[in-house]
Amino acid sequence: MPRMMQNLVKEWKKFPDEAAAGLKDALNKKHIKATEFSLRECFGECFGYDLLNGTLGEFQRTEMRQVREAAGAVSSDAFLNISQQFAFAAVLDAYDLPELVVKKLIPSRTSKFRNERVPGISHIGDNLGGVVGEGKDFPEFGVSEDYIDTPETVKRGGIIPVTKEAIFFDQTGQLNDRLGKAGEWLGVNDEKRAIDCVIDAGETSGNQYRYRWLGNAIQTYGDSSGTHSWDNLAASNALSTYANVETAWKLLVAITDPFTGEPQMVTAKHIMVPPALAFTVPFALKGMVKKVAPGYATSGNPVSTEVDNPVGDIVGNLQTVTSQLIRARTGDDTTWFMGDISAAFEEIVNWPLQVLQLGAGSQDEFKRDIVMQFRADKRSTFNTKQPRKMVKCTA
Repeated sequence: MPRMMQNLVKEWKKFPDEAAAGLKDALNKKHIKATEFSLRECFGECFGYDLLNGTLGEFQRTEMRQVREAAGAVSSDAFLNISQQFAFAAVLDAYDLPELVVKKLIPSRTSKFRNERVPGISHIGDNLGGVVGEGKDFPEFGVSEDYIDTPETVKRGGIIPVTKEAIFFDQTGQLNDRLGKAGEWLGVNDEKRAIDCVIDAGETSGNQYRYRWLGNAIQTYGDSSGTHSWDNLAASNALSTYANVETAWKLLVAITDPFTGEPQMVTAKHIMVPPALAFTVPFALKGMVKKVAPGYATSGNPVSTEVDNPVGDIVGNLQTVTSQLIRARTGDDTTWFMGDISAAFEEIVNWPLQVLQLGAGSQDEFKRDIVMQFRADKRSTFNTKQPRKMVKCTA
């Protein structure tokens, strides 16, 4: 990396816009890895290695303001901007961990508001097919008010301070480790909240996501009762064979539009299970199914029929979703979920994950030798927009 950093700083000083675009593109395409970044090398190339090659005591006694003024504004800008590009890439790479599976299924949309009232109107239903007699007036059909309120977005994040010691000793990527951990835990927190939204783990003051329909905050899963005017909870339906998938599917397709009573349009796409059920899923979704009629007769030459598992043809190709975090959030090894996660839930984002930087010259430098700070944060919330597209099954 030393030679690359040397060339990068030279190009940045000459052509900052082109160098910035090129570095961003190289980091996005993984031609350069954020983990290769050395804060020490970047500092040395921008401000000179004489100070770095001295003693730590000398380095600690030196004010960053003096270093920046001596090197000039161009060097200071290069150091701040190059380090920020690498910092953002390090946080983002760790944030997008491949094992965070549930969040990736939930679509995001941008909003300018803390919370919203999403208005709609009810469907008319199948009322237009009635017979109208000759010379008679056509009937009029009205619609009803329909709306949901979204929960308030919440800001989450933290600050990663960089001390003089971090610059002086950054031989093995200390800063990258810290930035990576910040991104990783922001991603884990997002995944936990995404799972909590899907399973309806119970709202807290800092994590609200429930379906707020016509002024009522309604639990995602339950039997039809009161404001919960649909049945998407199948008790005593432990996952073992295709018959359990059939039970969940029948419950899902039986849910109707609350205004018209017509069947809802829904396609089951996902089956979400704890790891303990991961090896059970193939037995429920694949293989052969044998059926004997009548019942369990052992004599009389009962008819035996063997067919391919009907789940794929009838329900569809279900994507299996599982992770250790699902088990941790549900608290048991038997509860499972089926439906369309992408259609039932959403993430509302005021601003996505961002990494901001504060340079030297603050009170923290004077008091604690903190010469640079990075802040990673985002403001968002998960929201249940259509719980009628999911079914929960318990043992």
